[in-house]
Amino acid sequence: MLARAGALLDSPDKAAGNSARLAAFLTRQAVEELIDTRCATLCDFPVVVGTTKAKLAVLKSLDTTPAGGTLIDAWHQLTGFCHQHAYQLAPTVEEVREQCTAVQRACLSGASESSGTGCAGGGKADDGHV
Repeated sequence: MLARAGALLDSPDKAAGNSARLAAFLTRQAVEELIDTRCATLCDFPVVVGTTKAKLAVLKSLDTTPAGGTLIDAWHQLTGFCHQHAYQLAPTVEEVREQCTAVQRACLSGASESSGTGCAGGGKADDGHV
């Protein structure tokens, strides 16, 4: 999903002006999948059931790698990008790209620091199957 978000941000037509918000939505979905994977690893249980905020609490409590904090911060930032309010400007392409890059780095660093469990897909953040 991160690869799809990046492709959307790089597209020449910019999806009729909504590319940043659409890419933020895709990136947030990827982050939520990474959070699920990370929580399952930390809890040593195949599936951790709960709200995303509950899973963020698990990450904050148990994840000692920098990847955990990055995923938490990215989720909050991307959630703000995904919600449209009349009094706020839409996120810019660069703001969303910055979050995509941070998630990719966290995914790769988490994989190296925790024996390959930082990212779904064995640490391949940009394979399109996150």
